[in-house]
Amino acid sequence: MAAATPCDGFTLRTLLTHFTGTTGAFAYAGKTRSLDANDPWGSAVQLNDDEWPEQLTANLDAISAVWCQQDTWQGTIQGTVMPARSLGEMALIEILLHGWDVARATDQQVDVSDALGAELLRCVAETADLGRQVGAYGTKVPVADNASDFAKALGLAGRSPN
Repeated sequence: MAAATPCDGFTLRTLLTHFTGTTGAFAYAGKTRSLDANDPWGSAVQLNDDEWPEQLTANLDAISAVWCQQDTWQGTIQGTVMPARSLGEMALIEILLHGWDVARATDQQVDVSDALGAELLRCVAETADLGRQVGAYGTKVPVADNASDFAKALGLAGRSPN
């Protein structure tokens, strides 16, 4: 749990706590059409080492169940000025980037389809400047022109796919 991750200043424990909190926020927003007024981005989540696997799995299952419905992507989400579509795209970015971060920190591979990699690249490209301004993305990492779209998205978000 003390292992380094591709996220600057995040140990695996810190990343898993953050990831569990944010996925909980995205699941909550998709279910209720609002963010939790007391903790909109799940930053207050505190978990023991034995609690995060079950909670993270439940959050990801909830995200899958609610965000796969077309109507979830329509309109707005109370508690944010963003349209639901933007929040759904943020969830995609969060899940794929931090999922990859966890995999890297634990010596695992992530396989992403070409279509999903292309969608991630589109979403990251649209948020790259703002993401760097708020510290969500690191400095762009050069990636080969013939790399997969997933690898290009990782590089654009400040992660070295290699």
